[in-house]
Amino acid sequence: MLVVSPDHVWANRTGLRPADIMAGDWILREPGSGTRSVFENELTRLGLAPQQLKVVLELPSKEAVRAAVEAGGEATAISASVAAPSLEAELLCPVSFRLPEREFHVLQHKQRYSSRIGEAFLASIKGIDAREPL
Repeated sequence: MLVVSPDHVWANRTGLRPADIMAGDWILREPGSGTRSVFENELTRLGLAPQQLKVVLELPSKEAVRAAVEAGGEATAISASVAAPSLEAELLCPVSFRLPEREFHVLQHKQRYSSRIGEAFLASIKGIDAREPL
């Protein structure tokens, strides 16, 4: 999802035009991070050039990105679960721009021992709705 601080010009907008996205200042994770890749792929699908985004800061963690956007006038693309506490505290505002959902996969070797803790973990994540904060 896209989020901004409450004082950002996009905070109460009902939609963004492609020109708005390209003109905005962005704080993002490093190239290759999952959410950034989904965001850039969606921009490409819309006919925009992700490499032309005005990325003013790249940070190595989702928490650092969230905190930087809370403090400033930039926008970011982060997962809903990362944004949830800040949205609830009204430190961030969602921006009306739909990103595709990310898919996660689990690989398990059939011929390797599977511990009880591993099985419990797999059982606990089955059926989780990724749109809901943990």
